[in-house]
Parts: sequence; C-alpha cells; structure tokens
Amino acid sequence: MNDPENQMAAPAPELEWQVAALQRQVFLLLLALIVVTFTIVFFLFYQSHILAMDLDNYRPGAVQIIKAYNDNARAIASFENEVSSYGATHPAFQPVLKEFGLPPMAAPMPQK
Repeated sequence: MNDPENQMAAPAPELEWQVAALQRQVFLLLLALIVVTFTIVFFLFYQSHILAMDLDNYRPGAVQIIKAYNDNARAIASFENEVSSYGATHPAFQPVLKEFGLPPMAAPMPQK
C-alpha cells in the first residue's frame, strides 16, 4: 500500500513575489517607526533643555515673589491674631470672626 506523502507543492512565483513585497513593507514600516521614535525623543529632549533654561532665567524673580509672599503671610497671621484677640474682648465682633472663619481667642480672665 502506498502511503500518501505530504509533499508541498512548489510555491507559485506570484506568491513568492507577494511574500517578498510583504517583507519589504514590514521592514520599511519598522524603519519608519524607528525614525519617528528618534524624532520624538529628540524633540522631547530639546523641549526639556529649553524648559530648563527658562526655569533658570525665571528663578531669581520667583525667589523674590516667594520671599514677599512669606513676609506678607507673617503680617497676615499677626493681623489675624490681633483681630481674634479683639473679638475675644468684644462679643459684638464675634459674628465677623465667624463669617471669616477665624477662631476667637479665649478672653483673658480678670485678675482679682
């Protein structure tokens, strides 16, 4: 008895041409992907370099603004303390303190 042999038929020349064209297309797409990736990486590196230079240029002005804010924050805190102590001795001022969310300070105890 003859066993049927699994012999592959010789590929048609058109099929070989299509496989070769597909391989070229995949290679070109991978090459294009690599080029696009390197372009994006270079662009992001350039942008980070420009941003770092801008930050270095703006740093002195930002430090001055932060210092002015910190100085004003101390003055505002001092004002809040004075207003709270005033509200502790003047009960009519309590609604104003509540409106602005300032806790009233405890009234000083009269000495005997």
